[in-house]
Amino acid sequence: MLTIRVFPRRTEMTPVDDMAFYDVPGLFIPPHDEVHICCVFTWDKARAEYLQRNWEGVTDKPVLIGGPAYGNSGGDFTPGLYVKPGVTFTSRGCPNKCGFCFVPKREGDLRELEIQPGNIINDNNFLACSKEHRRKVYDMLKTQKTICFKGGLEAARLTDWDIEEMRGLRIKELWLACDTKERIDVLKKACEKLYSAGYNQNKIRCYVLIGDDMTENENRLRQVYEAGVLPFAQLYQPEIPIIYSREWKQFARTWSRPAAYKAHMKTLLVAQ
Repeated sequence: MLTIRVFPRRTEMTPVDDMAFYDVPGLFIPPHDEVHICCVFTWDKARAEYLQRNWEGVTDKPVLIGGPAYGNSGGDFTPGLYVKPGVTFTSRGCPNKCGFCFVPKREGDLRELEIQPGNIINDNNFLACSKEHRRKVYDMLKTQKTICFKGGLEAARLTDWDIEEMRGLRIKELWLACDTKERIDVLKKACEKLYSAGYNQNKIRCYVLIGDDMTENENRLRQVYEAGVLPFAQLYQPEIPIIYSREWKQFARTWSRPAAYKAHMKTLLVAQ
């Protein structure tokens, strides 16, 4: 089936082939059987619906709208359809029940999928998969270059066995997560193990959820950085998006750009 995919915004994960679009239709559109409006973020829903109306005006084929923003549970994974080639999902869902996270509500408990080749693992909780499944993924990754575990590895589930398996891979980035202050100690222990295995700060990144208490958030971001990890601040967004102040947006920008927060940390050290 020939499927046009339309996205409200272009990201580093979205496809760029001739059947992928990011705006209203132009004068010429390729032959197709369906048009899929793909929306990841709830704050993009208004634009997604605007795009749906415009595409409905130029085709007599079905124009469907969906994606995580509309509660889509994920289902099986088709490489290159809604993400760029190289990105792969080997599982859906998550066994954790974090109150701030949409994944368990949308995708349910963890489901292991058929492993599709790719160098960017985007699972929501890859380390929660069975050891047998993880072993098969590591075996697949031995054929890949510039490997990224982009979905966010749960530090508490990072075992010595996993680290040893990863040592044999050509890894560019490992992404961890530290969404609450209670997870700092677990993150530090995981980082100690990774450093002992030969990793350094340039390869270890960390998602850090922010948006409630700027003082606590900055303290947690500083601790993540001091643990030898490059933090990446993410403003929390519920189903009804929060409109953050300019101060919060600037804070998030500073703590999502390594050059900016490295300079900020140097300033703090001088001040002390």
